Amino acid sequence: MSTTTMKNTFKHVDWTRFCDYVVVFVFASSLYAATLYNIGIYSPSSQRIVGLAFIVAIGIYGYFFRTGWRTALLAVAFIAAVLFGYGHLREFSYDGLNYHSAVALLLDRESAWSAGMRAPGGIFWAEHYPKAFEFFAYTAKVLTTHFNSGKSFTLLLSVPALICLMRLFQTAIQSARAAFLAAAACVYNPVAIGQLTTLYVDAAHYYCWTIFSINLLFAIRNRPYSAVQLGTALVLLVGSKMTGLVFAGVSVLVLFAAAFFGGEKRGFIGKHKVVIGQLAVWSFVAVAVIGYSPYIENIASGKHIFYPILGKDKVDIIVRQASPEFLSMNPLHRLFLSYFSVPSNCNACSNAQPSFSLSPEHLREAFIALHTADTRFAGFGPFFGVMLIIGVIPFFWKRKGADLLTIFLLATLAIVLIHPQSWWARYVPMLYAVPLLITAAFSTSRQQFHAIIVFAAMNSLLSAASVAGYIMLKQAHYKGAVAAVHEMCDQRPIRLTPSEMNWAFDLRDDNLPVATDNRPEQPECTVNFDQLMIMKK
Repeated sequence: MSTTTMKNTFKHVDWTRFCDYVVVFVFASSLYAATLYNIGIYSPSSQRIVGLAFIVAIGIYGYFFRTGWRTALLAVAFIAAVLFGYGHLREFSYDGLNYHSAVALLLDRESAWSAGMRAPGGIFWAEHYPKAFEFFAYTAKVLTTHFNSGKSFTLLLSVPALICLMRLFQTAIQSARAAFLAAAACVYNPVAIGQLTTLYVDAAHYYCWTIFSINLLFAIRNRPYSAVQLGTALVLLVGSKMTGLVFAGVSVLVLFAAAFFGGEKRGFIGKHKVVIGQLAVWSFVAVAVIGYSPYIENIASGKHIFYPILGKDKVDIIVRQASPEFLSMNPLHRLFLSYFSVPSNCNACSNAQPSFSLSPEHLREAFIALHTADTRFAGFGPFFGVMLIIGVIPFFWKRKGADLLTIFLLATLAIVLIHPQSWWARYVPMLYAVPLLITAAFSTSRQQFHAIIVFAAMNSLLSAASVAGYIMLKQAHYKGAVAAVHEMCDQRPIRLTPSEMNWAFDLRDDNLPVATDNRPEQPECTVNFDQLMIMKK
């Protein structure tokens, strides 16, 4: 009886509106913290006033765009469950505990950071890099009192991305189940699984690009689309990584060019003026509001808009990520070697090369490498090369009624081919969808399509097993370290030794009294948490 009730409940859910609610929540959360950060509001009372204004605005939005109660309740329950569920996880990734966590800690200081204060780890990148999801992390902390709830943006955005991709596949595939499985394979790829429990933003960045591009494609082709998802996903895309402006630009160029050359050219601009207007308005919000820091700040200070990635005094973030021999190859050569090698990561990355050895030791290391959020080589798993080979087989065929898939495939390939570091899976998660897009757009063979889904599922299962094993081991070790701190410090405020890792992000979720610059309680207990978190093999 309960199963029937649940089926009826899900049957009456408006999934487009459900996805609207989820994306709007992530956007509004990011906008709230961005407002505090850009204006410099650190006083708790002032933050509450701004928060109240946002709650009223969200309430007005919910009233005017209300839909069935099942949809609204399911969206609220989903968001709440994810937020509070993530509050029980802890952050262990390097980038996550470095600059991704710094913004939330800065906003929680109750005073603006200045040169005289002790800076959190990663302060340079926190100040000079887009921060949409870091802003979200602070709002999530305000809502749940747990910093780690801020990691939930990837899982939240995965559902709208899944629904969008499913509807795209359904334009050429009759089976709703096959379309769902294909979309799930694309969304929950090994890169995403490795980042679901971290503050890394690459997977969520990919989800925003997917949501934006598919809704834009549907809008241009006069199909039902969500203007809310189109706009808010564009803002989050541009506001989360500097590649967002480029990715959005490529999608706009490819999708509009395909419509222009494949349809009626007379009155083209007038026909699409509503969509163009939406893009203009949301682009302004993306750059001037959510992306004020760093885009507008860079321009105002005379720097390149993409500083510190480009321009004078740029920082080369790739040079130490692989060997000079590998990085000197042309992009396609690097891409081919990486994705047909055995998954591997590195400690001394300046000498790293793809490995093709299938020895038991290398296979063991490959499985371990899949748990990381930024696996260097073969980051899509050991079977992605097989998926590519199967996918290329029907590339020169053509099936009818797959124009939308073909256009989306062109936009995907354009991004992959222009990205200079497409060998590194975390930078181009959309590449994982290419074998499925090619097969759905060009092949009539169900067996071929299903075979790719099976190999994709094997990649995801291996990655999930690796991540689960790592999280269990790391969480257990972390709990032991926290217990040691409790025993050593009792109730005294904890003064963490200088570190690149912002352990306060985790420790404050365990109610440990981590001392900050505006809390002079004495005596303090000095703790080297880096040392405590070293795991012996």
